[in-house]
Amino acid sequence: MRTHELQKLLPGRSRQSIAKKRGTTGFTYRRPPFTQGEDEEIRRAAPTKGATAITHILPHRTPWEINKRAQELGIKLFNYHDKPLTIIGEPLADAIRQRAREDGLSMRGLDAELNTGGYFTNCAALRVRRGSGPYMPNIRKAIEFFDAELVTGPDGTITIDWKDF
Repeated sequence: MRTHELQKLLPGRSRQSIAKKRGTTGFTYRRPPFTQGEDEEIRRAAPTKGATAITHILPHRTPWEINKRAQELGIKLFNYHDKPLTIIGEPLADAIRQRAREDGLSMRGLDAELNTGGYFTNCAALRVRRGSGPYMPNIRKAIEFFDAELVTGPDGTITIDWKDF
């Protein structure tokens, strides 16, 4: 039995005390090997699901076990960060989001770095849905962070000059 299953049978004992007693007595828990069916489920789900999502298909396996097994089988599990960036429909925010992704920053990481309170994560998209324009104080923070500048075109459109050399 697993430690947490034993804990239900031994009320008042902590997981640590059960695990330590197992170690000193030699009664350790070993996971059963993966079956061909489980391997097939991992293969089938890998293109669209990560290890955590696959645990819903294989609830008796942990994400760590699923990741390890996928590595052993040479299977690359779906990675959220490999997913293309969603275009939100606000050109300035989209350009900044794309630049952040290219520089290896997540949208949450960008918001945390700029102290913009979730603007690039979700607020910019909400503003687009409401029909509001971009929130320029946050756009300017990002422009300054990336050492770029806003440029107004002859037709009045505002774009970003990234100053890449």
